[in-house]
Amino acid sequence: MNGIYLLLLIIIAMASCDNVAGQTMTSQLIQSVVSAQPNENVIVSPISIETCLALAYLGAEGETAEELANSLALKHVADKQSAAQKYGKLFEKTKSVGSATFRLANRIYLDQRFQISTKYNELAVNQMHANAENVRFADATATAAAINSWVEAETDNKIRGLIPANSLDANTALVLVNALYFKAKWLNQFSNHSTAKREFHTSAARKSEVDMMKQTDTFLYGDFKELDATAVEMNYLNTDVSMLVLLPKSVDGLASLETKLKSVDLAKLSAAMRTEEVNIQLPKFKFEFDLDLKPVLAQLGLTTMFSDKADFSSMLAQKEKVAVSQVQHKAFIEVNESGTEAAAATYLKIVPLSATFAQQTYQFVADHPFVFAIKDNENVYFVGHVTHF
Repeated sequence: MNGIYLLLLIIIAMASCDNVAGQTMTSQLIQSVVSAQPNENVIVSPISIETCLALAYLGAEGETAEELANSLALKHVADKQSAAQKYGKLFEKTKSVGSATFRLANRIYLDQRFQISTKYNELAVNQMHANAENVRFADATATAAAINSWVEAETDNKIRGLIPANSLDANTALVLVNALYFKAKWLNQFSNHSTAKREFHTSAARKSEVDMMKQTDTFLYGDFKELDATAVEMNYLNTDVSMLVLLPKSVDGLASLETKLKSVDLAKLSAAMRTEEVNIQLPKFKFEFDLDLKPVLAQLGLTTMFSDKADFSSMLAQKEKVAVSQVQHKAFIEVNESGTEAAAATYLKIVPLSATFAQQTYQFVADHPFVFAIKDNENVYFVGHVTHF
C-alpha cells in the first residue's frame, strides 16, 4: 500500500449552559465507550462520529464500504447519493438562532500530490459541505498548525491542539475532520444565588463537595422502573434541543443503568415522560475527554478500513491504495447556571410509573453518578456520564 494513510479526526466542542445519530451507533457507543470508562467523566458525539465515518464511506468500495454501511445503518439506503443527502440534511439543523449557536463543519485536508475524484467531490463536497484543501503533509508542523487553527475557529477555541505534528508525515494522504459545536442558554435558567456547596457521592464509600445548582420549575419528568432510574429533560432557549439527565435510584447504579440503555432510544424517551413540577439539583460540571476510536470501531466490526485490504478507490483521482491509520475523538463540555457549551432491534419497553392525581413536586437530586444526553426528538448529538469531581 506504499504506506499511504487516511487520518480521520473527530472533533467535538460542547458549550456552557448560559446543547442525526442512529440508535444503533448511540447505544453501541454507550456500551463500548461510556460504560467502559466507569471511573472517568465521559462525553462522545454519536452524530459527529457518524458524519466523519460517512465521509469515509462515500469514498469506499467493496468490503470496506459494506462494513461502514452496516455500522452507519445504511443497508436500506439506496445509494451513496442518498446517504450523502441524509447526512447533508444535518446542516439544515445546525443553525444559530437567537442565543443558541449550533455549528457542524466538515473539512478534507489532501496532500498536494493528490486530487479527490470527481465522484467524491460531488458527494462529499457538494452534498456534505466538506471543503477540500491541499496541504503538504511532509511539512508536518505547519500542516498540523493549520488543521488545529481551523478546529479552534470552528469550536470557539474549546478544542485546542487536537493533532500533534508527529501524527503527520509524508505518507499521509488525507485527513478528514468533523467538528460539532453547541452553545445555548437554558430556557429556565438557574439562579447563581441558589448554587451552594453540596456532597456528591462518587460511590457508596466516597464523596466530594460540588457546586450544586438548584431550581424548581416545570419540566418533563419520568420515573422508569424498568431502568431503576428517574429522568428529567431541560430545554434550551431558541432551539428544540434539550438535555436529558438519567439518574440511577441507587448511588452505585450507573453500570446497571448503562447496560439497560443499550435497548433504549434516548432520542425517543421524551415521549414516555410527562410535564411535572420538579425540584432539580444538578452539579455544575466541566471536562474534556480524549479517545482513540480505532479499537472501539474495530469492536463494532470496522476492521477492513484499517488493513491492507482497505478499498477507498472512489476517493482519489489517482489510483493509490490508502487505509485509515487513526481515528481520534476529542470533546469538551461545560454546564453551568446559564446554559451549556459543547464542542465535540429490540427495544426495552419504557413505561413511566402511574401519575398521581394529587399535585406534588418531584425531587431530582443528582448527587451521585448520572448519564446525560444532548438531543432532540430524532438525534442524539452528545452522550456521556459524570462520575466524579
